[in-house]
Amino acid sequence: MKIAVSSTGPELNDLVDPRFGRCRYYIFYDVSTGLHASKENTAGMH
Repeated sequence: MKIAVSSTGPELNDLVDPRFGRCRYYIFYDVSTGLHASKENTAGMH
């Protein structure tokens, strides 16, 4: 299973951003493998 979390930064230790559509980054985490990747949310930038 993969989970997407809105984040204030690209690392796992960065804070969760409560604004999902306007967050700075998305972190994608694969529960089965423990791997993660981050993607900057350029569409949601102010």
